[in-house]
Amino acid sequence: MSRAVFALLFWSILPRLAEAQPMQEAATQLAARISSLLQRRSTVSLDFQNLTALPPAEWSSFRSGLEQELRKAGLAVATTQPEVRLRVTISENTRGLLFVAEVLIGDARQVVMLPWSAPAPVEEKRQLQLTRKLIWNQSEPILDFLLLDSGSQLLILTASKVSINRLADGRWIPSSQAALALAKPLPRDPRGRIQKTADAFRFYVPATTCLGVVQPAIKLTCSPANETWQASPRDPDLPVRWVTDRNFLESDGFRDKFFTSGGGLFTGTDGRNRDRAGDVVAGAGAWGSDIAGVENLCGPSPLLVATKSGDDLDRDQIQVYEIGKGQATPASEPMDLPGPVTALWPSETRGQATLVIRNSKTGNYEASLLGIACTQ
Repeated sequence: MSRAVFALLFWSILPRLAEAQPMQEAATQLAARISSLLQRRSTVSLDFQNLTALPPAEWSSFRSGLEQELRKAGLAVATTQPEVRLRVTISENTRGLLFVAEVLIGDARQVVMLPWSAPAPVEEKRQLQLTRKLIWNQSEPILDFLLLDSGSQLLILTASKVSINRLADGRWIPSSQAALALAKPLPRDPRGRIQKTADAFRFYVPATTCLGVVQPAIKLTCSPANETWQASPRDPDLPVRWVTDRNFLESDGFRDKFFTSGGGLFTGTDGRNRDRAGDVVAGAGAWGSDIAGVENLCGPSPLLVATKSGDDLDRDQIQVYEIGKGQATPASEPMDLPGPVTALWPSETRGQATLVIRNSKTGNYEASLLGIACTQ
């Protein structure tokens, strides 16, 4: 008949031990009670079971910490021919977590139980802050815009034309405009991109690419082609192009179609956000279809700004994320916007992005510069 000896160290009844303990301390205490039941230099096999929603990083930290502490106590952790089998289970209740260690030596079974109260989470202050500066607004949809000559000229791309405005006495004065010679009608919810070249500008819309100059007046030369362009100044090895008759993109460097990209990540047309390898990015589940890579002037981690998911026509949100090790981590508080985002692109200026929204109250399209300020 099996023998069962229960060594129940159930400390939850003692108030002084209900205080929060770091995970490493829990591993140290549990290892001490396990080792007190065994002879030194015993060979132990470990089997773990996690029945909680404990984050993988904390669970892994506890496992490695327990193995380390058992070795410090003189036990040898092995997977073959162990003298002792050790089963460790972690569960949770209203009081917190509960570690249960079953020590099996032949037919003998001893149980150690250790309650653990997790420390209260410390609310981290976001280290970055988003700013928005309104540049221009109009009733016609704005696909993209670009500030020239240290902000004294404003180039605006719409679905039908390109226009230039000049700053005089703090006001934008219309200067000249030119119609787009479209090879095909643009798709519903049209999108477009402006990019500066050495001595001119290129305008990209689905099925049409135009080369333009602004001096002495705007002049365009358009061709029926989906030419490639750089998704971001910070992604020089990722040329993209429009898909004809569609408002989304494709690239030879990524297998699926996508709406926008930034920092090596893509917002797919299937609603999933992936990296270049096609793996879904952790922490990006709440993103909408618009993201833009932004150079981090406050630290080493790559940054991008992303809209939130959903189709709210009255408001929207945008937030900064740090990108690292296949995960997106919020780096700012979300910024509320007075209407849905219709365009979001990386800016020619370091640490900025260009944003267009449709204001739900006025109905106008607002072109703004997004900036990122360091708060720590």
